[in-house]
Amino acid sequence: MDNLLKKAGAMLPHLELFGHMASLRGLLQLAAHMEERGDRVTLISPEAITLVGSDMTTDPVIHTSKGATVTAEGAYTLMHTLKGHEAPEYAVTREELKALNARAVADIEAGPALAAFGETLARLGLGDAGSAGSARPEVQVQAETQAEAPAPVTPAEEPRPERTSRSRRAEAQAEAAEVPAAS
Repeated sequence: MDNLLKKAGAMLPHLELFGHMASLRGLLQLAAHMEERGDRVTLISPEAITLVGSDMTTDPVIHTSKGATVTAEGAYTLMHTLKGHEAPEYAVTREELKALNARAVADIEAGPALAAFGETLARLGLGDAGSAGSARPEVQVQAETQAEAPAPVTPAEEPRPERTSRSRRAEAQAEAAEVPAAS
């Protein structure tokens, strides 16, 4: 249990990264909720989120049909970060929410916080620190191992002879070219 507590403690420097990622997930859930309801625009202020579509609703907290909760205060803080300027409220379409999220994810992937998290995982022996290409490195390693291993040959199955790189048509044309023309 002591070892587990140490591993959990090693994650403390990454709480800001985790919080930011959770906020971004909320942003995507808000965009999906807007799409589900048919809303075109949302207005986000520190006190309320207003969804504008076939009807207009204003609430300090939005509960999506998928069970997600998006607070006005959290959404406003995130919008301030993503837009990069102060405003009394932000008006965004669901497409813009998705685009802002995609840009933020790219920034996280290129930033030092994710690299530091990867180093922590490596230090704890919990994963491949440099593998941004695979969310599950063990699956990638398993796939590479299977690709390197020769395919087993069953007794009933004999290996087929290797085919040359030339097609049958190319071989026929080559043979025809070798036959001397009749004069």
